[in-house]
Amino acid sequence: MVSAGAYRGMTEEGQGDPRRVVITGLGAVTAAGSALSDYWSAVCEGRVCVSQLSAFDAHRPAAAGQIPDGWQDVLGAPDWLLARMDRASQLALAAAIQAQTDARIVFNEQNAFAVGAVTGTAHPNAGQGFAALGSGLSGASVGLNIAGPVFTVSMGGASGLASVVLASQTIRSGISRAAIAIGAEAPLRQDVWSAYESAGLLDSSDDPMAHRPFDANRQGMILGEGAAALMLEDRQLATQRGVHIYAEIAGEALTSGPMGDGLAPTDVEIARRATGDALLSGEIAPADIDVIVTAGVGSKLGDERETDVIERAFGRRTLDMYATALTPNVGYTIGASGALSAVSAALIVDQRKIPPHATYREPDIACKLGIVSRLYEDRIVGAATAAYGAHGQNAALILMPHRAEAGDELPLLVN
Repeated sequence: MVSAGAYRGMTEEGQGDPRRVVITGLGAVTAAGSALSDYWSAVCEGRVCVSQLSAFDAHRPAAAGQIPDGWQDVLGAPDWLLARMDRASQLALAAAIQAQTDARIVFNEQNAFAVGAVTGTAHPNAGQGFAALGSGLSGASVGLNIAGPVFTVSMGGASGLASVVLASQTIRSGISRAAIAIGAEAPLRQDVWSAYESAGLLDSSDDPMAHRPFDANRQGMILGEGAAALMLEDRQLATQRGVHIYAEIAGEALTSGPMGDGLAPTDVEIARRATGDALLSGEIAPADIDVIVTAGVGSKLGDERETDVIERAFGRRTLDMYATALTPNVGYTIGASGALSAVSAALIVDQRKIPPHATYREPDIACKLGIVSRLYEDRIVGAATAAYGAHGQNAALILMPHRAEAGDELPLLVN
């Protein structure tokens, strides 16, 4: 296997040695609960956390991934700040706090300018827009004390994973030493729901088990709200701090194509190019990837296209890889979904556990993937995930296990 460190980046000194990016903190707020552990236990157990929609009157019985009450308790931000933040922004902050705490890193007025944040969302709340998503993160004395570049991207269903790609690239380029990547979405609003319903993308039943990506009986998606965050660091910084490293980002890429018919991915070959470029950037062979965390949108045509993307990217390797879809557990969270997939991929690489597709029952001949129907534990060489927007945007990420190397700082063990 080629080392993930083969990515050709820049060092602070500009000598051309590779700058490497690792994941040191994770956070998630989903329908499974307000903590990362809630989400991970739900997906590993194959537990569906979707319930009857209660956020608004949808004029018909419907199911949705709704976050249980109590998640706001972790925010800890002043009331005046929270009052300026919509629900998606607050979810983003809650996930980011978890990731920062997990990474055991604190930002202050001295180091805050070396830290950035990128948030991805598909549907910012009207009237507040994209700027609100950074309000709880930025500033050297407010929120998380991040004073480096803080910005928001909107790329439909690719938004959350695009935030990871862009945050990683700010570190590779030397703009930041650390960065938080966040995907957040609060789509359980009448306007967003109606748009997806009128497009024929939602499952028409109120069955919580109805979200069945790649299953022959799939009828559409179930929407969910949520947020996921990843703390990314320059590998040198992380090893010197002696913190736990979940995974190394071996490669990442973004591509964009035509809008097409509005069903993602809109162009199979351009979407395949994102995964291909991510592999190429880290000099990773398709044979080094064991696990695919799919986008798992659940639409008839969309799942067939995603299968085609995977088959083109990995060829004969496709059926030899584990493939899973984790959207059935908490709903399709649109702009947060790619970040949740990245969090899942990092945990898969770290814990060597592949969670099952919770609602998979009947194989579809048009979606020939190695779908796992129970929890597997196995040696993992590498994991891949990709996300796609309905307007042609694509993001891809390759994660590899992190291994200690000569020269790494070793922390002192204290009893």
